[in-house]
Amino acid sequence: MKIDWDEPAKDDTQSNTLTLPFKSIFDKNDDYLKRFSILNKPKSKVSVLVVKSDFKNPGDAIKDRLNKETQQGSWDDVFFGKFKVTTPVIKIMTRDHMDPDGDKVKILLNNIVVYTVILLETEFKTSYIELREGENTIDIVALNQGLAGPNTATFALYDGEGNLITSNDWNLNTGVAAKFTIEYIKPIEKK
Repeated sequence: MKIDWDEPAKDDTQSNTLTLPFKSIFDKNDDYLKRFSILNKPKSKVSVLVVKSDFKNPGDAIKDRLNKETQQGSWDDVFFGKFKVTTPVIKIMTRDHMDPDGDKVKILLNNIVVYTVILLETEFKTSYIELREGENTIDIVALNQGLAGPNTATFALYDGEGNLITSNDWNLNTGVAAKFTIEYIKPIEKK
């Protein structure tokens, strides 16, 4: 047999060797991935022992309302509770719990204006109110909504001895009030 250097050699013999298929990484056959993917898992069957409730959570309605009020502000007066004190004077501390943007409030005691205008800032402002014996209604009314709206305030009520009565935040629209009922019970004098 003569070798021709210009032509490639021809292999006339058949090979008895086995060849393994080699897959390129560029072949897009993802069958093995589909078998183990969490996206293709069949939905598990729910046990008959699991009780599904068709009842709504009553707290969801309140949560939705408060979330809406946080963004838009309340259009209704908000009653923060009834409290009893044994001191004739209470201290009301107010401040803006968001960025100070010009929010203003006024304070009424038994429908009589006690403080005409209080500008809410980052620091607490202190106001004192003298109570009459029995029930007293206190209204803290939002006079405006500042630049960003709604009127965002934090309040804290203390009795004459410095004990905290209540504290909370609000988001109120103009003209809406935070309401409290404070019952002053005159202490019995010791002999």
